[in-house]
Amino acid sequence: MINYNTYKITKKTNNIILIAPIIMSILMGLLFIFPATSNFGFWLLEENSPVELLTFFLFIIGGIYGIRFVYKHKKDLEIYVRIFYTLFSICLILIAMEEIAWGQWFFHFETPEEWSKINMQGETTLHNLKGMQGHSEVLRIIFGLGGGFGIVLGYFSKFNKISVPPVLFTWFLIIFCHGVIDFIQDIIVISSKYDFAIVKTSEFIELLIAGSSFLYLWLNFKKLRSETFSN
Repeated sequence: MINYNTYKITKKTNNIILIAPIIMSILMGLLFIFPATSNFGFWLLEENSPVELLTFFLFIIGGIYGIRFVYKHKKDLEIYVRIFYTLFSICLILIAMEEIAWGQWFFHFETPEEWSKINMQGETTLHNLKGMQGHSEVLRIIFGLGGGFGIVLGYFSKFNKISVPPVLFTWFLIIFCHGVIDFIQDIIVISSKYDFAIVKTSEFIELLIAGSSFLYLWLNFKKLRSETFSN
């Protein structure tokens, strides 16, 4: 886990990144445990509340940051590196727009009638279409596994420039575990209250996905600057 020299960050920054998702998860859990703060905790996870808006900003900033970096340094990067980071960044922007229903809740425009018929929430989103609605835990599981696989890629020099920094392991582990619990809950219903908590905290997990995606780009671009552009 001690990779702060590789990514040109301090040991303190490395440790903060490592424990941040654990601390945030504990704090979020404490909000729900105590009756006096549970309503506040649920409010944080509502549509267009702080958690969702922060998720949107992290996704959109990360996507723009990634595309700008690739464009600025396109002559210094191998083609597979340029393609990967460009596609990854575009995906972040698309996810960001999905988070805000493509601006629908900001600008209050109506969902096209035909689209509304196939969207379970009547929004302009893709992830709420029939067949996709209610199955986002599968995507979270894949993302968590993908992060772990990306860390393994770091052991192969050919993929070192797109591998995942090991310090992000805790982020992907929490994301993966939540996805698995959500998946099991869909098969074996424990209680409606428990199911409600899992569904609501998925908004928090999306924040972790956005945060880990941004940190992935930030850390790798720092590494690329030191290893590639200094030569």
